[in-house]
Amino acid sequence: MNTTPDETRLALWLEDELHGEELAAFETWVADRPEHLAAREDARRWRRMMAEGLPREEEPPYPDFFNQRIAKSIRDLAPAPAAVSKPRFSLSSWFMPLTACAGMVLAFWLGGKRNTIPEIDVTGAPRAIPVEPILYTPEKGVTAEWFDSLRASATVIVLNGVQAIPDDTDFSETAYLRRAREIDATAATESSNPPIE
Repeated sequence: MNTTPDETRLALWLEDELHGEELAAFETWVADRPEHLAAREDARRWRRMMAEGLPREEEPPYPDFFNQRIAKSIRDLAPAPAAVSKPRFSLSSWFMPLTACAGMVLAFWLGGKRNTIPEIDVTGAPRAIPVEPILYTPEKGVTAEWFDSLRASATVIVLNGVQAIPDDTDFSETAYLRRAREIDATAATESSNPPIE
């Protein structure tokens, strides 16, 4: 069993932050490691020296002066409130929305009138008639359907009449086509570049 403590527990022990059972277990582990005991004494000596040399807290000189300066700087940075103006009635405030509504009604009306596709193009050539796409399956008795799956962000093809594929089939050789990319090449080898004579 590995009883070596992690770095976090060691740091807590050096700072005298371990207590209870955890401290007792750590003390038994560190009893025969004098380098760790010396490191803890150095840390304690450093903390005592810092406590003697630095005051616990110190009041800044003229705190009211600094607080007023900070408050003034914050007020200067804040944007001034915009003056609230009373909206005035104008003809353009009504004209633009009405014009937009009239334009949309006209577009929908014209779009509804043009629901037939002419069979002859402007040049006189016959036009292709749109047909529903048919999925081709090379085997008899197999039907295919497809749909877009929004949850999967993919197009799903369902084949009916095909035997089930075993779970242990490995598709890694057929389902993924590795393409050579320029970023994958690091340096040319001698065999790939024939010497120039």
